[in-house]
Parts: sequence; structure tokens; C-alpha cells
Amino acid sequence: MENINNSNIADCKFKDEVCINVQRIYDTCKDKDCFADLRVYLNPQDQKVIDNAINVRTHKSELIWASVDLDPVPFNKGFYSVNIMFFFLLEFEVYTGVGRPIIVEGLASCNKTVILFGSEGNSVTYSSRLSEESNVRRTKSTRNLPIAQVDVVDPIVLNAKTVPANSKICCCETDLQSIPECVLCCFDEGLTSNSERNLIVTIGVFSIIRIVREVQMLVPSAEFCLPDKECSPVDEEEPCNYFEKLSFPTNEFFPPDYKGGSCK
Repeated sequence: MENINNSNIADCKFKDEVCINVQRIYDTCKDKDCFADLRVYLNPQDQKVIDNAINVRTHKSELIWASVDLDPVPFNKGFYSVNIMFFFLLEFEVYTGVGRPIIVEGLASCNKTVILFGSEGNSVTYSSRLSEESNVRRTKSTRNLPIAQVDVVDPIVLNAKTVPANSKICCCETDLQSIPECVLCCFDEGLTSNSERNLIVTIGVFSIIRIVREVQMLVPSAEFCLPDKECSPVDEEEPCNYFEKLSFPTNEFFPPDYKGGSCK
């Protein structure tokens, strides 16, 4: 499909105005958080490996779930407290002596709260896509709350170490019973809080948080967008003929030079 640039928009003759339903961003913020001394929970077998660990090195880290909810801020109409609970899946190389390291997998979690403006609304929206039961439950629980959204990149593990189980350095203990089922299903053998030594990590997280509402907006309209490009059928040619048409991947063998401007 042809890209639309500014010149295309300038030449376009608007014919009418139409009302569309969109999610408008009322407030947003970006953040760079460093969560220190988070305890990592492991399955019973991996926890025994940590109990005998000499050294620990991070192998992989990813965010597997974020629980997001919001509450109106009392005595400050239009503002909402956005409560976020992050769940991280972490892999480590554990050295217990001479030989290859043992890979263990665990879960760390932390929470953060921000306050953003989300405006007010007292109406209730019903939709044909929702069942009667879901509409009734939503009407009883809340009336036209905005929606909180969070964008997060995979975390950066800044430090990992083991400490005695009775150490006070661990600041964030998690109630394993409160972990969502969708997170627990990632650990077939379950998680344990019984340990002789705790695995502690410090994690850096970049995030963007926003509050949106569905609103109706009047926008100029030109005409319906119809594609100009025709669909081409799949050409079932010989694999070698297809390979001959590929360009040689020079950049894979000789990485390109930096083309940006000089630093001042």
C-alpha cells in the first residue's frame, strides 16, 4: 500500500465530516524504575541448587505479566491511582563447584503506583458484544471508569546474588497464594518459599503508563480507502530459483558504519 505523506494530505479534498469512536489519551507518563533486592521464588528442586550455590549469573529475563487496575483518588475528582504489579520470569546460571553451570528458573514480582488524570463520567456503556451477565456485573461494580494501559520493555537485571534466608536485605516478599493462575502455570513444579538461601535481584524497568477513555470525535473525511495494489498469487517455483533472486546479505558479513552526526 502506498505510504501517505504530507503532500498527499495537502492535495486531498475533504468532502465531509464524520463522527468516529476512538480512545483518547487523557494523561500519560514515562518512568525508569530500579527495583532493588527482589526475592526470586523457584521450584523446590531449583531452590536446592541455590542453597548450594557459589556464584549466580543472569541468563535471561522477561516480563510475563502485568496486573493493572485503577482506583479514583478521594477528594481529587478526575484523578486515578494506577496500581501495577509486574511479574518477571528469570533464568540464571548457577555455579555449585567445578563443572558446567546449572540453569534454574524463577519468578520475581514488584509493584508501582502512579496518579494520572482520567476525567470524570457517570454513564454506563452497554454493548451487543457483552453478555447480559457481564453487563450486570459491570454496572454493579463501576460506572464508566477510564482504562489504564501500560507499555513495558523486557527488564534489565542489574545485580543477582544469594543471601541467607534470615537476612533482612530482601525488601519485597510475595504471597505465593496471591500470584495469578496465568503466572503460576509457567512453573510446572510450582514455587516454594522454603529455603536456606534466598536469590535476590535488582531489576531496571522502562515503562509508559497512560489513561484513556472512549470518546466520539468529529474528523474531516475524504473518501473510503480502497487499495490500489492487486494481490499477487503465491509463485510455487523451485527453491533454488527463489534463492537465486535473493540479494547477497553483505551487511551480515560486514556490519555497516555509523551514519549519524558527530557528537558535540
